[in-house]
Amino acid sequence: MRLPLFDLQCAGCGEEYPESGLPAACPRCGGCFAYRDGLAWRGATGDPGLRRWAPALGLAPDELPAHALAGPPALFAPGDGGGAVWICQQGSAPAGSHKERGAEVMAAAAHRRGVRELFLDSSGNAGIAVARAAAARGIRCTVLVPESTPARKLERMRAAGAAVEVMRGDREAAHAAADERRRRLPYAAPFLQPSFLAGMATLAWEIAAEIGTPLPEHWLLPAGNGSLLLGLALGLDCLERAGIAGRLPALHAVQLEGYAALAAEGPGAARPGPPTAAGVAIARPPRRADMRRAIAASGGDVTRVSEEEIAAARRELAEHGWTTDPTGAAAFAAWRRRPDLRRGAEGGPGSPDGQGGPGPAASASPGRPTCLLIVTSREEGLD
Repeated sequence: MRLPLFDLQCAGCGEEYPESGLPAACPRCGGCFAYRDGLAWRGATGDPGLRRWAPALGLAPDELPAHALAGPPALFAPGDGGGAVWICQQGSAPAGSHKERGAEVMAAAAHRRGVRELFLDSSGNAGIAVARAAAARGIRCTVLVPESTPARKLERMRAAGAAVEVMRGDREAAHAAADERRRRLPYAAPFLQPSFLAGMATLAWEIAAEIGTPLPEHWLLPAGNGSLLLGLALGLDCLERAGIAGRLPALHAVQLEGYAALAAEGPGAARPGPPTAAGVAIARPPRRADMRRAIAASGGDVTRVSEEEIAAARRELAEHGWTTDPTGAAAFAAWRRRPDLRRGAEGGPGSPDGQGGPGPAASASPGRPTCLLIVTSREEGLD
């Protein structure tokens, strides 16, 4: 019997996932693999960290990390009114990101399959997460990065043991280099590797377990190459099939002005120079059609935000205890410019001063917020 992580078939030609290796795409037609019913909600165990989802993934608890990969959901109500909002900050302390979920599960899958070396292209956070997860399992990792990658992120990849190769050009130049290399090595692309997306699905399960149901109606999240969006859609589908979630939330993708490949009105105008929020500055995501389908199926939409709005959102988040990188603040920036989504409970339980901040989630309440933001990274402070 196949492990849930490998219960896959090609969405294009129906080919089953191979019995060995860790292919990112179908060897027959190049299509993407899709999960069948083997990956399913099974409820959380009492284990810490990702280990609580090990049975649902078909893994032993000790194949996954025990440390926390996110802070608990918290309520935030700005002083200018407009209602409260759930904030879910991802990443282990002191500096991690949402990509850790996918990286840990993918690395566990690679270790199960005897993979000894893999590579990926990244603008920072995925490279750090995969490098750490691979090193913990004795797997060699190479990361191809654009030359605009911040020095501190390069340092973190190297500190994790990755071989870092800086590509001349932008994010797309790094991806082009990866396309050539994937013929020779397992490609650990977060948006393609099905086990990475299964890891991201655990975020939807985590939110359901910690906030409870009904789930907030609107979820805002950064969208670059799509691993978070596609992973959440996968996790929510598991909840729906299990009869856990009831009405599923609308997924609202947030992209940088000038790079909004998913927006019906077009990408917008990019400002000169390399983007600061590189994670939401993907001009041609390889799974654009799949991302658009996931948004449409959920009843969501796309919001473009500027670098200036992201910088302001980042400062405001930091004032209340959520320090993050520019991409991590994108969802908050979008919420700030979406009055149609800024409704729900004023203040909120567990937030005596109406300001909120990192801390335990409030108990379920009829007046709780209808909107949830995913802050995708954690930093020690603002740079």
